[in-house]
Amino acid sequence: AASAAAAAPAAEGQAAARAVRQAQREAVQRYVEQVGSGLDAKAGRDIVEKSGELGKYFAFKQEYKTQYMARPDVGEGQLLRVTDWYRLTPEDYDRTTFHVEVDVSGTSVEHLVNGADGKALSVYATNDSKAVRSFLERMGLDPFAVVSAEEIAPQDEDGSVVLTTVEKLFTQYLDLFGKPTREFLKKLVPYAQDILEKVKIAELTLERKTEEFQDRQARAQTYAEYFLEFKSLKIPLDKYVELVPTIKQRVYSICSSSDYRPGKCQLLVVREDWEAKGGETKFGLCSSFLTFVRPSQYLVGHSTHSVMKIPEDKTVHIFMAGLGTGLAPFRAYVEQRKFQKNQGHKVGKSTLFFGGRYSKTEYYYRDEFEAYEKEGIVKCCNAWSRDTP
Repeated sequence: AASAAAAAPAAEGQAAARAVRQAQREAVQRYVEQVGSGLDAKAGRDIVEKSGELGKYFAFKQEYKTQYMARPDVGEGQLLRVTDWYRLTPEDYDRTTFHVEVDVSGTSVEHLVNGADGKALSVYATNDSKAVRSFLERMGLDPFAVVSAEEIAPQDEDGSVVLTTVEKLFTQYLDLFGKPTREFLKKLVPYAQDILEKVKIAELTLERKTEEFQDRQARAQTYAEYFLEFKSLKIPLDKYVELVPTIKQRVYSICSSSDYRPGKCQLLVVREDWEAKGGETKFGLCSSFLTFVRPSQYLVGHSTHSVMKIPEDKTVHIFMAGLGTGLAPFRAYVEQRKFQKNQGHKVGKSTLFFGGRYSKTEYYYRDEFEAYEKEGIVKCCNAWSRDTP
């Protein structure tokens, strides 16, 4: 879903910046159209009733020059459609490793996602919607209330003002379930109305309370949990953006060659999990987001430079070594060599050293690599630490 931007008269700006912003808007508009033609009716029936301020921008799009945007605070971000997702490890295995593909055709990143050229994909996750709704209900916050996102996404060059709902603010923008620092607690003190709670929060910022604060950190206590713990907190809606940072990008090596797979960008991802103090299992935000995303859904991302780049000399012998999802860039290398060979180029040898715990469960893309090996594209040297002889 996207926030609505009510635009003031357009102003002159740099052509490149306008082009990127326009590409974003077109991508989000395509998303809106694909979601269904009933959006306008729903906006008129539901949103206008619950939120007249935002509703008027939906109902009178032409008059207000309303535009739909995804993460307008992320200048180069693109709305990318997921086209494939499948699990690589067994359902009953203790690691969730999977393959995800997005369609980049027609976007500004189409020619910037070749994993063999040292490219990675920055992904911006969203918080779990059920967890956000539960938090808002417990805090007594109206999910349909309209807020300005100007603190997060300043006015655009054309004078656009970014508006969103409270629910979208906490779902798409704020890292509500991240771990706070002591600086957050210092900022939180003034909002406590009860003197005992005010003292308690203030004490957590002191040196003598370091052990207690570190214990909370070890338990992975989140911003949301701090807000819910101190019942006397009275925080104006517009102050949450000053207390909670925005959701930052997570960078994933691209495991595909865009020469070999035009218009596609593929990732090899493992869901991050760990046991916090007290025994509760915690999960990484972005890897969890990608774990549950499915074809036809969307994510916000953009291309990022990485240090892994295939040699320009097509005939040089490449030696590659990686464990687990460290295989990602090397799959892109092998695909690039496959593409070059298909184009009639003479390509050098490629040797891959890869491994994990068990070959049966962690030999990702086994069929592909065995086929490439038979074709002479790559020599695979695998090692499995827990396989029995």
